[in-house]
Amino acid sequence: MIKLFIRVWVLVFLPLFYLIYITAYNPIHAVNDAARFEKITASFKGTFFLIEQHLKDIPESEWHQVFPSIANQFSYELALISSNDKIDYSGDLEQLLENEFVVYSDYSGSDAIVKRAFNSSWFIHMMLAETEEQRMSNLSQGTVQLLMQILQKTPQPEWQAKLDQLQPEFDFDLTLIERQSLDINAIKLAQLNRTGMTWLINEKNETEFYRVTENKNLVIKVGPIPVPGDTLMVFLVMIILFVTVVSLGILIFIFPLWKDLNKLSKTASLFGSGYLDQRAAIGRFSSIARLAKSFNTMAERIEKMVKSQRQLTNAIAHDLRTPLSRISFAFEMLDSSEASDDEKKRYKKSISSGITTLDYLINQILMLSRYSRATDITHFGHCVLAQQIRNEISLLQAEHSKIVFELAISPEIQDKSLFIDQRAILRALNNLISNALTYTNQTIRINFFQLDNEYRLSVEDDGDGIAEEDRDKVFVPFKQLDNEHREASKGHGLGLAIVQQIAEWHSGHALVNASSLGGARFEFCWPVKSDSN
Repeated sequence: MIKLFIRVWVLVFLPLFYLIYITAYNPIHAVNDAARFEKITASFKGTFFLIEQHLKDIPESEWHQVFPSIANQFSYELALISSNDKIDYSGDLEQLLENEFVVYSDYSGSDAIVKRAFNSSWFIHMMLAETEEQRMSNLSQGTVQLLMQILQKTPQPEWQAKLDQLQPEFDFDLTLIERQSLDINAIKLAQLNRTGMTWLINEKNETEFYRVTENKNLVIKVGPIPVPGDTLMVFLVMIILFVTVVSLGILIFIFPLWKDLNKLSKTASLFGSGYLDQRAAIGRFSSIARLAKSFNTMAERIEKMVKSQRQLTNAIAHDLRTPLSRISFAFEMLDSSEASDDEKKRYKKSISSGITTLDYLINQILMLSRYSRATDITHFGHCVLAQQIRNEISLLQAEHSKIVFELAISPEIQDKSLFIDQRAILRALNNLISNALTYTNQTIRINFFQLDNEYRLSVEDDGDGIAEEDRDKVFVPFKQLDNEHREASKGHGLGLAIVQQIAEWHSGHALVNASSLGGARFEFCWPVKSDSN
């Protein structure tokens, strides 16, 4: 069960992890990025056109000085950068700006759009949303402003000393940095030049704030400040909770499935060991209920077939013993010097009769064995069975002129083509008629009709009939009823057994009832659905 659970867990969570976290070659991210690019470029195409119109009549060398006045009119961060400036974007800006626009997400997940200004070496860069650092900056702006007020009351040479004095009250660094030594990207530098303040998140996921002092060459740096861990912890807890709930759901589904599969496996193992009465006791609401039902159906068929073969083997041994004994006795008597010529002729005739009986019996056994196997669809084909029945009855009527054959075929199947084993059904018909000829007085009635979803081929005779308690025995191989006709017949009780097997060959059945003629009525039935391949 553990292995099954791990396999299902991996099959569920690996694709989920890939779709959520792996951006490369991810179709969801690719489609999302394409849709976002189209939306953003459509929204800001006109804006960038207007910005370029303002720069159009200004010398390129003066763009850098004029651009802050344009940027002040936007609530978004707007900057003019060169291809040599650093931005939080992986890749070569020159190479990736072969298209008119480039849309990307920076390290904080905020979208930005970049466009080359005409064909110059300058690029217009616009952030499209308030970032996490901006929201944190809004929370820290008052703190930075109060620090600036304290420095304003302190002589400039003592600023660092004052910050060192205040340092114990803070859990992060307060330092002064020369403006020229700042190592920040072009976007943040442009923001610092325009507003006097900026912020960023460093490689350790810590926030740093920068504020220009009254001395424009000095910048106060606040931080790095560790990003609060509550959000990350809550996210991790939610992920763990989600994985746990889904895993429990998988486990709840797998455990009954594993239990039922284990039960089915044990049943199959016992069945394979020879316990043919074993059946899979699986509830109907189980996921493998259909599989268990199929197994039980197969097991019943195999058990029935094995029992039938066992009975058949025993019966064959019994029926073969009599003719073999007669032949053996006849050969012994032929070797005897005391046997007369007439007796030898009689013994030779007995040997010939015994050989004929054995040949007939073997052929019947082979035929029964053939139809005892699983249905072989290669023997099936389309034919108009009604016409074939007419032909057979015509031949039989010519052979048995003293017997009256009555044939009735329903109009709806007179010319209907059926998908059947024609040879097998005609053999079953001949076996039924042969049985009727043994017991009839004068009349045999044959009916072929369709009743509901079944085809029915019946054969009736006007003989003595079969007692109700003996009707279940007539389809058992080598089972013969004790009556006055038994000795007159050379049968071995296989003809009706073959009829039963041919009926099952067609997913049908055979049955016997009393006939209105006074004798027995045998019916060969098979479902309508089996007439189509």
